Amino acid sequence: AVVSTQSTGERRAAEITAARREKRAVVAVRPGKYGPGKLLQEQPEFLLPEEVSSSLRKLTVPSNNTQDRFLSLQKRNMIEVRQKVNPHRKYKLKTVEKWRKKLPEEIIELTKMKTKKKKKIAVESS
Repeated sequence: AVVSTQSTGERRAAEITAARREKRAVVAVRPGKYGPGKLLQEQPEFLLPEEVSSSLRKLTVPSNNTQDRFLSLQKRNMIEVRQKVNPHRKYKLKTVEKWRKKLPEEIIELTKMKTKKKKKIAVESS
């Protein structure tokens, strides 16, 4: 019988390499992280025995092919995972009242003010 004698350093190195291999195997199986979001693991949809129809032609598929393909690309880290961003404004809209919406008296006052300004400018420039 051959008895193998390993030093504690060799045993420790072997344990570390075994742990690294296990970790790599786990990382290879799970979906990676590409992008700021997290990939949500959805539960597979299934039908109860009472809900299943007798023929395959009557069977309806509850999933969408494009969504399934998109999730597949995200799982394989070909597309980054992001949450949908709702559109929003950076600044509030300014409210401006148009001339047509004003009352007739206000329009008359504004036209008088404009003519006064024009006369002032004409007097100053000449």
